[in-house]
Amino acid sequence: MMKLPVCPYCGKKLDYGRSVTVMGEKKYVCRSCKKISKVKYKAACAKMGAIFVLMLIALNTLMFFHGNNKTLLPHLIATMVPLIIFMVLTPLKVTLIEIEGQRDPEPKRKKNRHRHKKIRHDDVLFDEEPLKGTSFDK
Repeated sequence: MMKLPVCPYCGKKLDYGRSVTVMGEKKYVCRSCKKISKVKYKAACAKMGAIFVLMLIALNTLMFFHGNNKTLLPHLIATMVPLIIFMVLTPLKVTLIEIEGQRDPEPKRKKNRHRHKKIRHDDVLFDEEPLKGTSFDK
């Protein structure tokens, strides 16, 4: 998935420039909630890099055998453009992982104080024969 990283605690999204700088660090401290999270991106970038390498090998092989190129300039251009695209896409693969013990505990909820209050319904009277005097009476 290609999206900017999000703080696992407060949900704040990092901008592209901050995502680039976070790639060089092992841990990230969120500016809004001040909590620490681990930075993970190497496995995702390695998979994407393998796809780009296979694509470049196939493209350069096709250009070498089927192209009528007198110089290596088209090969250089065909190699550099995907490399630049790869470098632009790598900050989008950064994910921030929550560290145990950093999350605030859930607040205790107040008990329902009225739950155990006893209510007497002695003053409520029900009719013994509710259908008496209606069309259903037989």
